[in-house]
Amino acid sequence: DSQKGEILAMVGSKDYNDPNYDGKVNVTLSLRQPGSAIKPVTYVTALKKGYTASTLLMDTPTTFPGGVGLPDYKPVNYDGKFHGPLQVRYALGNSINMPAVKTLAMVGLKEMLETAYSLGLSTLEPTTDNLKRLGLSVTLGGGEVRLLELAQAYSAFANGGLRVEPAAILKVTDKDGRVLEEKKDVPGKRVITPEQAFIISHILSDNSARLITFGERSALVVPGRTIAVKTGTTNDKRDNWTIGWTPQVVAGVWVGNNDNSSMKEVSSGVSGAAPIWRRVISAALADKVNVGFTVPEGVVTAEVDQISGFRAH
Repeated sequence: DSQKGEILAMVGSKDYNDPNYDGKVNVTLSLRQPGSAIKPVTYVTALKKGYTASTLLMDTPTTFPGGVGLPDYKPVNYDGKFHGPLQVRYALGNSINMPAVKTLAMVGLKEMLETAYSLGLSTLEPTTDNLKRLGLSVTLGGGEVRLLELAQAYSAFANGGLRVEPAAILKVTDKDGRVLEEKKDVPGKRVITPEQAFIISHILSDNSARLITFGERSALVVPGRTIAVKTGTTNDKRDNWTIGWTPQVVAGVWVGNNDNSSMKEVSSGVSGAAPIWRRVISAALADKVNVGFTVPEGVVTAEVDQISGFRAH
C-alpha cells in the first residue's frame, strides 16, 4: 500500500520446502544488486539540485578517472550504442547508462547515498566505508539493496514524497479478542518534495519517454492504467527487477536464483521480471479506479526544444 506501507502480499521464495535451490531464503530480504532499478534515486537527487526533466545530458563515450591505483571507468549502454544529446526525461525513461553515470558524477555520490538512505535503503547509508567501497557504478546497481526496502523507498514517489515504514502485521489479539498489539496509522516522514516525487513518477509512466529501449508495446504498459515503472538487470544475469507504482499500490519483482548463481535464459528486466510484475500489479488494481499522479502546484509545464532542453523559442 503506497500510502500506509502495509504489505498486501509477499512471496519470499518459490517453494519454502524445496532443498534444491535454498527454498528457505526470503529473497525479499536478501542483498541483491538492483541494476538500473536504482536510477530513480540518482535522478531525484538531481532534481533536488535544480535539474529538471528537460535538462540536457550527453550520451557520448566518456572515461571517468579511477583515482589512485584504480582503473579508469568506461561505462557502456545496454544496447551498445550512444545516443547523443538526451533530456533527463528520455535518459531515465529509456534507462540509458552513460547519462545516469554522468548525472551521479555531477550531483555527488554522498548526496545520492543520502537520498537513498532517507528513502529507506538501509544498505546505502553514506558511511565512510560505503563512500570508499562504492563508486559511480552505484547508479547502475553497484550497491546491494533489499527488494522490500526498494518497494518501500519507491512508495515515496507514489504518495507524494513521504517515507512510510513497511508493516506486515496490523493487529494481534488473544483468544478472548483482546488487542495485544495494533498498527497505528502515523503520517509518513517527508523525504522528497511532492514536485520531485511527481516528476519521477511522470517520467516513468510516460510510454513515449521509453520508446528507444522498450518500444511502444512492452510489458510495462498496462492498458487503461497510469503506472510508473522501472526495470533493472545486472551484467552477469544474476538479478532481474521490475518495480512499479500508482498512488494506491507499489509492486516489486525480483527474478534470479536463490543461491546468487547466474541465470541461463533471462536477459533483461523487461523479459524476466516485467511479465510477472504486470500480472501482480494488474491483480492488485483490479478493483480500483485508475488514478493518475496529481500535479503539485510547483510543477511548471512548458514547451521545450527537443535538442537543447531549453524553452522553445
